[in-house]
Amino acid sequence: MRNFKINTLLLSMLLSIAFLSCKKEEPLPATSSLTIANAVAGSKPLVVNLNEGANPSYYLYRTASALKYGVLEGDVGKLNVENPTQRLRLFQLPDTTATSQPLFDLKLQIVKGSINSLLLTGTANHPDYLLDTTIPPYHNQADSTFGLRFTNLSYQSKPVNVYMISNGERKEVEGLIYKGITGYKNYAAMDKTGTYTFEFRDQETQRILAVYTLEGAAKATENLWRYRNFTLALIGIPDTVDPEQKQKTFMINNY
Repeated sequence: MRNFKINTLLLSMLLSIAFLSCKKEEPLPATSSLTIANAVAGSKPLVVNLNEGANPSYYLYRTASALKYGVLEGDVGKLNVENPTQRLRLFQLPDTTATSQPLFDLKLQIVKGSINSLLLTGTANHPDYLLDTTIPPYHNQADSTFGLRFTNLSYQSKPVNVYMISNGERKEVEGLIYKGITGYKNYAAMDKTGTYTFEFRDQETQRILAVYTLEGAAKATENLWRYRNFTLALIGIPDTVDPEQKQKTFMINNY
């Protein structure tokens, strides 16, 4: 009788294990990444709302990390999205009442598992945007490189060229139109790498519109560039007299 009970118990355990093994595992939801950058000239800091329902509550406004114009700090603006059709609204602070109107009210079509950049441009009176889906390049440790691409988010600007200035000049991009964006290109970030200087120029007149100086690519430790990918944007309004909205560069840390 004792052996019968033991055998019965063992059989029950084996059946339970077999049942659990055969049970279909629930697949984990596929999330997509979304990096949001604020290049809307004249805008106030923007707060993101992914809710389908009412406007964000006071609590959400108080605790949210606002997207400042021309600045992307730390993990601000980096979101995970699960829905293939995602409603996204952006409100200008301090518009925190229930009747506030968003600066953007978008329904984004996002492929599951994709890597996306939502580049906000235009002006506070005429907001515009560019949604880009691109897989950033992978950088081998032995290569010591970083990826960089260029975009023109200067509202209704003429086509621009981009030059790299280092022991002479080299044209990196030609005829980059408004809301145009290039692919990534790898740049060295080794011990002997010097400073990179990039100039955005009017394609027709070759007038320099904005300059970005990239420093620290050769640092042995705490290197902010090596093995990562970035987007260098031209933002602002052409020929404006407003110093806060003049054309300048905006470096966006992607991944």
